[in-house]
Amino acid sequence: MLLKSAIHSVLPVIMLLGVIQPDAFAHTVIDPPQVTEGKQSNNHTVITHGCGDAAVIGQSVVIPDGISSSIVANGNPHAGPLSDFLQNWGGIIFVQDRSLFSEQDRKTDANGNTIGFWFGGGQTVASYAWGRIPFVSKAVLFVPESCAKTVRFAIAVADICKITNISDMNGADTVNFWTPAVGSKYDGTPGDHAYDFPVYFTINRDLETNPLPESCGAGLQVTIKPSAAQIDRDMPIIFNGTQVWPQP
Repeated sequence: MLLKSAIHSVLPVIMLLGVIQPDAFAHTVIDPPQVTEGKQSNNHTVITHGCGDAAVIGQSVVIPDGISSSIVANGNPHAGPLSDFLQNWGGIIFVQDRSLFSEQDRKTDANGNTIGFWFGGGQTVASYAWGRIPFVSKAVLFVPESCAKTVRFAIAVADICKITNISDMNGADTVNFWTPAVGSKYDGTPGDHAYDFPVYFTINRDLETNPLPESCGAGLQVTIKPSAAQIDRDMPIIFNGTQVWPQP
């Protein structure tokens, strides 16, 4: 009973009033969705609807770590590391902002790089309202010798509407998964409206200051997805050393 009380005190969020969007056009997104290399960007993850009529009470975000991630270039698997294309991935900055959530924290890898966030606490984001959660993307640089023209990151997001264990969280009123279908416990249900529908963030090469080598032709469109192992490891919400979502 105490654990249940603690969970529900952590995860509800304050409703953001005055921003309404019909469900037909709703999808959790990053705004702005892309940035040019070498530029720092102030971004938000944007919750655009609840789980049917159920309000959103928390959010968990997993950003590809670039280590165990899968990499595809122009539709073809790339066996090399992310550093073949980007010089300094890992510059996402957690922004402490309690205007929407009363509790929040970042998730880090072994090197201290931010690879995700979680948010909750307060009231709720109504099913018809928008909630905006800030973060900062530091300036990222392309490897000059690479043929990458754009690098697109598939970010895994869970908008949580009800606290359940992992086996019960695929109900229509429990959670919206905006995740890549990579075989994790958080893929969602095949056939659902958001199945294999992650949130994308794109970095564009600055072709004026860092043009493509002549041998690259039109260049490569590179997509990075987190591995199933990373999502399973980093998606749960840990609060004061205790996993509060999904319930153990």
